[in-house]
Order: sequence, then C-alpha cells, then structure tokens
Amino acid sequence: MSVPFEILLLMSGAGALQSALFSLYLFTLRKSRNLATILLGLLLLAFAIKMLKSVVYYFSEHHQVSTILMNWGFGANLAIYPLLYLYLNSFFDKAYRINGWKHFLHFIPTIIVIVLSPFISDYFWMKQQGYAISLWTAAFYIPVCLRVIYKHYHKINRAQKIWVLSLTLGITVVWVGYFTNYMLGLVNYITGPVSFSFLMYFLTYLSLKRTEVVIPCERYKNSAYTNPQIDDCYTKLQALLIHQQPHRDAAMTLPKMASLLNVTPHLLSETINSRAQQTFPDYINSFRIEQAQRLLQDPAYDNKKITEIAYETGYNSISAFNAAFKKNTHMTPSAFRKANSK
Repeated sequence: MSVPFEILLLMSGAGALQSALFSLYLFTLRKSRNLATILLGLLLLAFAIKMLKSVVYYFSEHHQVSTILMNWGFGANLAIYPLLYLYLNSFFDKAYRINGWKHFLHFIPTIIVIVLSPFISDYFWMKQQGYAISLWTAAFYIPVCLRVIYKHYHKINRAQKIWVLSLTLGITVVWVGYFTNYMLGLVNYITGPVSFSFLMYFLTYLSLKRTEVVIPCERYKNSAYTNPQIDDCYTKLQALLIHQQPHRDAAMTLPKMASLLNVTPHLLSETINSRAQQTFPDYINSFRIEQAQRLLQDPAYDNKKITEIAYETGYNSISAFNAAFKKNTHMTPSAFRKANSK
C-alpha cells in the first residue's frame, strides 16, 4: 500500500520545520543559555538544513536541487555527529569548553563543503563516493558518542538517561535510513526524513515534559563552589547512599545528609541540583524506589508485604510510597511485582 504524495510531503517536511523552530527557540534563550543549549541548537539547525535538502530532492521533478542547497545539505550532514559528540560532552560536564583547534578539526570537512558549495557538483557526491564517505564518517562517530554516554551513565537521573539515549539512538536510526538506502538499496530514500520527523515529535515531547533536562536550571549560576568541590561532594554522596543507605531513614533531611558528608547544606543542594538536575527529595526518592524495585523482584521477599518493603526503603506511609513509586516507574508496586514475578 503506497502512501499518498501529500502525506509523505507533510510527514517529511514537518520534521525539518520543527527542527528549525526548536533550534531558533534555543538560540533566543537568554538566562538559561549555555554551551550545551547552543550546541543542541546548532545540531538541530544542521538537521533542518539536511532535511530541507532531502525533501526538496525527493519531491522535485527529476530530483533537481540547486547546487548551493545540495552542498549545504551535505555540509550540514557532515556536521551533525561532531555536534552531537560535543553536545553530549557539554551536557554531562557543565565545565566543558570548546578548545580551539582541537575541536575545530571536527568541522573542517563541513567548512570546505560550505565554502566550495557553488562549485561542487552532484558528480562528486554520487559518482566519486563523496556521499558514501560522509555516511562512513558518521559511522565513526556513533561508537564515540555511545562511549561518552556510557562513561557518564551512572551519574545521571532517569529523565537525563531517556533524553540522551533518545537523541543519540534516534539520530542513529535516521542515519541507518540513509545508509541502507544509498549503500544497500533496502529502503526508500524518504525513510530518513520521515523517521527524523517522528524523532523530532518525540524529542519535543520530552523537552516539554522535562524542560529542566534540556534547558538546565540556572539557580546556582553565581556559584560559590568550584566544579572540583561539587564533583567531590557528588562522588561522596553516591558512595554514602550505596554503602550506608541513609535514605532508608524516613526522617532524613538535607541538613542531616550534609552533616553525614561533612559539607554544608548549600553545597549538597547545589551538587544535587547541578549534577542530577533534581531536588533533594526527588533525588533521595529515586534511590528509595530503585531499592524497592530490587526488593520486589527478589525471591527472598516474595512473602513480604508491600507495606514492609515501603518501611524498609525509607517511607513512613504506604500512600507516600505508592505515589513515589508510580511517579518513578509509571506502575503501582503491586503491578510491578506481578509483572516481574517468575
């Protein structure tokens, strides 16, 4: 069953437009703009240009595209994965900075293509393997980007994990669409633009649902603490929660936790906010719910009532436990136990 021309045009063109608008929004931020949001804006802008070129190419008569648009599309394509790589680094490390020539080298191919865009013909891209080289270049960056995520994965919360994995794997799926079309001939060319449109819809939904993940809170913009101090506090906090499990104390508060770590409450609050993008109660609850999930799946606790597990993980009421559990897992504790029982 073939999809009508108009529907395909709408589905593929909407992604390019959405990407351009999202990019414009990030560029117009004032107080919350940082390196990560700038790089994300550039990444989405590069995708918008690439998708515009793809849509014009696919739907124009005899696939005729102006030389300038064609080369800008290919140049943007060469910039996408370097921008993703730099964005991931700046997303995980708030102190990350662009370091002159070291990072400029990633964009030399893009700059060359843009500068020479009036002169490079489609013969270079299609007959002299220029397009194939650009696809394989992107393939080189995929494991590099995944390695960056793996390196920092244990430091971030659930919402951040969903965001970076959705962005990275989604972009990879779009690349696979183009790769399998040109290199293997397995799918239609329009698969790439259409899959990107769905990716943009999902990323927009995530950004609206958890704005603080995409646009970090600037509550501690004028911090009195250095990044090494915050990193050291975060490392100690995680070690304390894992080994001593103070979160099992239902009366645990921010000042009490700071006292256990021998730091000020303000430093601990800033550490959790900047490194986990969460408030203290949400951060502690995430540890409690993770432990509750493990216990609900443990055969040794099959005969334990859910109320007992709630008290054991730091909750003094079953209603508070149920509410926190559903907020973090989108399931009730009993439904989770049933779904994971052997």
